Amino acid sequence: MSQYMYEGMFLLDSNRYSSDPDGTQKAVLGMLERCGATVVASRPWQEGKLCYPIEGHRKGLYYLACFQMDGNHVPELNRLGKLNDYVLRQLIIRHPQVIFDAMVQALTSHDGTIHSPEQKADRTEGVEMREGRGRGREEGVPEDR
Repeated sequence: MSQYMYEGMFLLDSNRYSSDPDGTQKAVLGMLERCGATVVASRPWQEGKLCYPIEGHRKGLYYLACFQMDGNHVPELNRLGKLNDYVLRQLIIRHPQVIFDAMVQALTSHDGTIHSPEQKADRTEGVEMREGRGRGREEGVPEDR
């Protein structure tokens, strides 16, 4: 049995989630556990208006989970998602280790945003410039205002 790394994006009924967040979360995680998945990180991601109604719902909550699971259990997970009353839609994506690690880090960080190494460098440089430690200050070049 081969263990692969997956990202699961679950579109949940936002009304049910707002009335019982713990129960909704347990329903999704229970579905994953039933398929033998080991959940590494999970959290609600975004709630908002849907582009088109799905099963009469105009709002939904996206719930993101990163997990490891045997690849043979993906059809069973898709079947369970269709039978679950909380889940309106779901998408399961298999990731390589590098992307999986970045997703887990983003889910466990405080803001949940994913940045490439280049974006992280840009953000760090921007902070240094605002604090007066950038190249312009050190070399005597005046700042742009």
